[in-house]
Amino acid sequence: MSLMNIGCSAQKNSLISNVDVMGIKQPMDDSLLEKLQQGNDLIIAFAVENFAWIRSMDFHIITQKNNEWQGYTYHKNLMKNNAGSPTSINKINVDKAACDALINYITENKAWTIPGDSVEDFCKDGNKNCNINDASGLRLLIITKKGAVNPYYYAPDFYEKCCPDKERGLFLSITKKIQSVFGAESATDQ
Repeated sequence: MSLMNIGCSAQKNSLISNVDVMGIKQPMDDSLLEKLQQGNDLIIAFAVENFAWIRSMDFHIITQKNNEWQGYTYHKNLMKNNAGSPTSINKINVDKAACDALINYITENKAWTIPGDSVEDFCKDGNKNCNINDASGLRLLIITKKGAVNPYYYAPDFYEKCCPDKERGLFLSITKKIQSVFGAESATDQ
């Protein structure tokens, strides 16, 4: 068991070191994420960004402090005058083994190097038949105390089917692994 902890700790340290070097060196623009950044060693999250009809962001967040994992779901209302569903956060119990496996996967695949898509060209192969309007975007966040990486893809599932891309495919596999950590959620309002 202690060998597993040493291996996971080494993966975590490698991930943190790489994000510190490659990441953005500015504070989070969200008060909850900033609070989590200050109180944890590592944050791994993905967000679904809806800006078509309902302006909101829905996060699945996993935090680690002193090798202890905690999960959160966070709905952020971005509508004017707070119309729509209220902003909320729920604390979720997450499985340590699943979270440790996620860190290993992220580190082995160097997720901090995923660039995100360009705003102008979603298909690098030049396929002009791929077009979608009013879809959601996904954001992957890997946050340390000193930095953050947060690649974004617009309608990544759609574009991955229409014009596959290695980095987008990796991005989607990571977001699906994060989501799977929340598979058996037992939420308690915070």
